[in-house]
Amino acid sequence: MKERDDRYLKQAFEALRRAAAAGTPPFRGTVAAARARHTTAPRRRAWGLAAVVGVAIAAVVSVSTWRARQGGRLEIDLATVRWQAPTDFLLKLPGDELLRSVPQLGLRSNDRGTL
Repeated sequence: MKERDDRYLKQAFEALRRAAAAGTPPFRGTVAAARARHTTAPRRRAWGLAAVVGVAIAAVVSVSTWRARQGGRLEIDLATVRWQAPTDFLLKLPGDELLRSVPQLGLRSNDRGTL
């Protein structure tokens, strides 16, 4: 029974291979079409990319020269800038003021009646 099943599977797979091979185009035709598409498209893309880069460079140069004529660069006072990370709340502990101070040992005052 196993040999019969194996022969049946072998014949089924061969039929699938033949059906798949019948629907595929020849390899040389596929390679020729790919080469034909490959030679024309990159040139257009290269010129388009070069144009975009040229416009971007011209915009950066014009903005930088315009800003230089308007009074120089923008200065930021770093002493007034405060940045707080979104996760800073994770660093705050309950009772953290006790961790930031030094405990005093001994009597706080000379009044012994308050003990």
